Amino acid sequence: MTRLYLRVFLTFWCITAIIIVTSVVSVHWRDINPDNNLQRLRDDREYEPGLRFLYQMVGSAINRNSAQVLADMRSMPEWSIRHFYIVDSNNHDLLGRPLPPGVQHLVHKLNPSHPFDKVIVEDEKTWGRHVTLNDGKGVKIFTLSASKGEKKSGDIVWQLFINNIWPLILTSILVSGTACFFLARHLARGLSTLQKATRSIAKGDLSVRISQRFDKRHDEIASLAHDFDHMTERLEKAMAEQKRLIKDVSHELRTPLARLQVALALAQQRSQGVVDKELDRIKQAADYLNDVISDILALPVLDDGGWALDDTMDLTALLNALQESLESEAERQSVSLRLDNPLSEALVATHGNMLYGVFDNVLRNALRYTPNGGEITTHVSRDDAVLRIVVDDTGPGVPENQLADIFQPFYRTDQARDRESGGYGLGLAIAQRTVALHGGQISAHNRPGGGLSVSITLPALAS
Repeated sequence: MTRLYLRVFLTFWCITAIIIVTSVVSVHWRDINPDNNLQRLRDDREYEPGLRFLYQMVGSAINRNSAQVLADMRSMPEWSIRHFYIVDSNNHDLLGRPLPPGVQHLVHKLNPSHPFDKVIVEDEKTWGRHVTLNDGKGVKIFTLSASKGEKKSGDIVWQLFINNIWPLILTSILVSGTACFFLARHLARGLSTLQKATRSIAKGDLSVRISQRFDKRHDEIASLAHDFDHMTERLEKAMAEQKRLIKDVSHELRTPLARLQVALALAQQRSQGVVDKELDRIKQAADYLNDVISDILALPVLDDGGWALDDTMDLTALLNALQESLESEAERQSVSLRLDNPLSEALVATHGNMLYGVFDNVLRNALRYTPNGGEITTHVSRDDAVLRIVVDDTGPGVPENQLADIFQPFYRTDQARDRESGGYGLGLAIAQRTVALHGGQISAHNRPGGGLSVSITLPALAS
């Protein structure tokens, strides 16, 4: 928001400054003023800066008396005085300076009946004009171009303009800058309020409302604030309905699962040890399903929330157990399972047994897509306080443009569109959220030799 504020402020200020400078320069350069009769002669072919300087001097002196003219001359900068002379009725310069040759040549020619003349002496042009001041006294005003041996200083009138007008330009720019400052702050304040409200929503606070802060405004930003409140109200309502749906689904899932566990207990009592091994596996799966349902329903709706990581799990023991549970299935598919784990113990903070579901899902996905005769290798390593588990398979891999999408809910690649081979697309999505809520990361990339590599990093506890 600070960048936008500065951008708006500087943009407005630069535009107004350019307008001010351009307007003032244009008025000066084009003589856009009510009293520009004398300046119209500028279109003459002989028009030069010195001639225009004469027009400016005449226009300034004609409405003043001799004392005022003398005071004006004395107040002018030294470099400009060299280019003009004002001579009284006795043909003496008002400042007591000796008259140059061109002025001496014209001073006797100018009179009320012959008010204007010019001459070129020694490559120096001199223009003269007879003027009657408002006190009735007549003076003769002469302007000279730069002499041949003198370094030209450019347009005389332009230099006078710069010296006389820069305070006005500076004041105008400062005033416009102040106005642009308050305008930019007024515009940016509304956007800043919207930004803060958006951040609050991102943190899970859907009760934020901002339209009341714009009651005194009746512009598009105020309308946007009202639309924003309407959106957050709809989101809050939708979130409440989602939570209510989750509770209903929880009830519907738990009820048949509880019946299944009761039926399993009765079956174990009546089996008399005949199918205890099979029933134990069913019970283990049912218990695991019950834990998974509990933990999934405990997942926070927003990503910045999380569980209290109040338990500790040894990933070495977990991965060993998973390897053993998947061995029989891997043998049926002629797939080799290998665990490369140099760590005797790999402790992580966790909540419940959710990490079991993460690695079980990754390994089963690898087993599902690895062809007969393939190999799945699980590498475990530790770097300072980070544990890294990488599962490599020799399956077909995933198209490069879909690697990030496989962690989205209900997303399945083209090779896994049927439910039997590809599932519902929830496993990796749940795994990603679970790993993130443990403070870790999960990613996937294709192996150079073929197959997919899934990498999981988790914060490690001191052994």
